[in-house]
Amino acid sequence: MKKLSFIYLPILFFIYIAIDTFLKLNHSSLCESTGCALADNLIWIDGIYLNYMGMFTAFVLAVLGLLSYKEKVSKKLFYMILFAALSFETLLLGYQYFVSPEMCKFCMGVYGFLFTITILSTPPRYLVMIIPAIIAVITALSFLNLPKSEAFVVKNGNYLIQSPTCPHCKKVKEYMHKENISFEKIDIEGVEAQNFARFMNFNTIPILLIKNGKKVQIINGDKDIIKFFENKFGEDDSQVVIEESVSISATSESTDLFKAAKEEEGCGFATLEKVESDCSKK
Repeated sequence: MKKLSFIYLPILFFIYIAIDTFLKLNHSSLCESTGCALADNLIWIDGIYLNYMGMFTAFVLAVLGLLSYKEKVSKKLFYMILFAALSFETLLLGYQYFVSPEMCKFCMGVYGFLFTITILSTPPRYLVMIIPAIIAVITALSFLNLPKSEAFVVKNGNYLIQSPTCPHCKKVKEYMHKENISFEKIDIEGVEAQNFARFMNFNTIPILLIKNGKKVQIINGDKDIIKFFENKFGEDDSQVVIEESVSISATSESTDLFKAAKEEEGCGFATLEKVESDCSKK
């Protein structure tokens, strides 16, 4: 059992990553699923560098395992590298679990090797420390509002980025219900919606997205949204139409922000609860 956990499994782990690295260098992979492609998009470096890191870690574990088996080096160094690698992979795989609709099978294989080596090689007194640490990492990730790697605006139709308590949003929703205009609600509290709005330099809601094939129209503000439907305009041939957003500086004083949100066409969402509480007095 000692040879298996300290020598054989690290060697197999190295071979496993080395095969995938060779395949990736030749434009292939052990994992050809969508989850593996999505996993590569979740990191800012080329995935091949993670393979190199994995190979190096597996090689070090194999060498330390061999030396510790012959009692030429302390096992503590082996455990330090193993626990660091397991924590690193727990974070990567946990993040992937919460943001990606499909998991990377190769990554799960890497984690399987590390977890198996940990269980078979680690004395119970160490396991009682590493298992709670793994649980803590996963729990912490579950508390974070992480952007999901999935599309929200898929089918043709109207999508309204809004908040249930924003009076400007309520005004638009009441109008659309009255005119029997179907739409899907996207909550601004979702990090994906906030990232999109900030990317478009919109600091207030509601924001209407109208998808028609490859054409998307984007309108910010309750007055312009209602005006759009009342005048039935929007037959522009351009790919994306962006109306003027309400300009509210994120660095402005809170009182000015509240006042601007009341007088203009939407509620600011950078500090949504405070702005909405003020808007609700209107």
